[in-house]
Amino acid sequence: MSKLTTSELALVAELENCALLALEEAWAKFPMKQKPALVSRSYRVTAGMAYFRSWEIGISFRVLKTGEDVRETVLHEYAHLLAVDRHGRKGAGHGVYWQQAMSDLGLVPKVRHTLPVDRNQSRQKVIYQCRRCGALIERKRLLPKKRRYLHRSCGGFIRFVETVVVTKESS
Repeated sequence: MSKLTTSELALVAELENCALLALEEAWAKFPMKQKPALVSRSYRVTAGMAYFRSWEIGISFRVLKTGEDVRETVLHEYAHLLAVDRHGRKGAGHGVYWQQAMSDLGLVPKVRHTLPVDRNQSRQKVIYQCRRCGALIERKRLLPKKRRYLHRSCGGFIRFVETVVVTKESS
C-alpha cells in the first residue's frame, strides 16, 4: 500500500476504532473461550476473514470505507468464530450454525458484501474465431487443448487466432 495522507490516516484510525467497538460489543453479548484478535490486513477485494487456528479477525481498510461497513464485517467474522466456538469444525462456513450466530448478533445472515471493489485487471485477451460464421470470440483464458469447441450461436467449430497482452493503457 502506498503512503497515506493525513486525512487517510485519520480515516483508518477512525475505522479501526469502529472495529474495536464492534468487537467489544460482540464479546460483551456472546463471550467465547478466547477473545479474538483484530488484525488489519491489506486484502484488495475481501472485506474480512475469520481465522480459526489463530483466533483472529482480519479486516481490510482498503475495502471498507465507512464505520457501518466495518461494524457489519467485524460482526460477520465474529459470527464465524462464534459458530466454531459453539459447534466445533462443523460450525465453519456459512451454514446453519453461522446463520444462527448472525441472528444472535442481530444481523441478517448475508454471505457477501455489496461494496464496490477494484477487481484484478485482465492481463491478456485470447481471441478465437468461428470457422462457420467468422465471428470473433474474446476470452480471458485459453481453452484447454486437445478438444474441439463449438460456437454457441451457429454451431461451427472455433479456432485459436491469437493472444493479446493487455496493458493498463489499452484496458
